[in-house]
Amino acid sequence: MKQIIIFIIIFSSVWVKAEQPILDKKVEKEVFKCFNKENLQFLEINELSNKSELFFNILDNKKEIGVLVLTSAMGRFDKFDYMVIYNKDLEIEFIKILVYRSDYGSEITAKKWLSQFYKKKNANFRYGDDIQAISGATLSANSLTENIHRITILIRDFSNKQ
Repeated sequence: MKQIIIFIIIFSSVWVKAEQPILDKKVEKEVFKCFNKENLQFLEINELSNKSELFFNILDNKKEIGVLVLTSAMGRFDKFDYMVIYNKDLEIEFIKILVYRSDYGSEITAKKWLSQFYKKKNANFRYGDDIQAISGATLSANSLTENIHRITILIRDFSNKQ
C-alpha cells in the first residue's frame, strides 16, 4: 500500500494546467538548480510520454534548453523513481533518485556514482564497463543503467526526427 501511495504522489504530482504542467517542487527545484535559472517552463513531449514515463522539454523564454524525464526502474524487489535532466545537446546533466523503496541497493542514490553518466557523448552505457559496478546494488544499478541507456536513445532518435 505504501508503494502505491508513493507512486501516486510522484506521478500524479504532474498536472496539466493549460500548456504548463505543475511539477513536484522537489523536481522543479533540481531543474532550476541544474540550469541556474528560476523562470523555466515545462512542455510535455506527448509523443514520448506514457503512463509510466513523462518527458518534458525545458524552455527558457520559449527556447529549448533541455529535456526532463521522470521515470522508474526495477530494483531486486521494488521499483524506484528517478529523474534525468539532459542539456540542449542531449548530454545528461543530472540524475536524482526521487524515491528508493527497497532496503537493499540504495548505493545507487550516491551523487558520485550517478555522476558517471554525466556529459557522456554516446548513449552506450554498459553496467560494469562504462558504468562502475556496485557491490550490493547490482540489480538496481544494472536496471538504472539499462533504463537510462534506453531513454537516452529514445530522446536522441526523437530529436533527430524533428
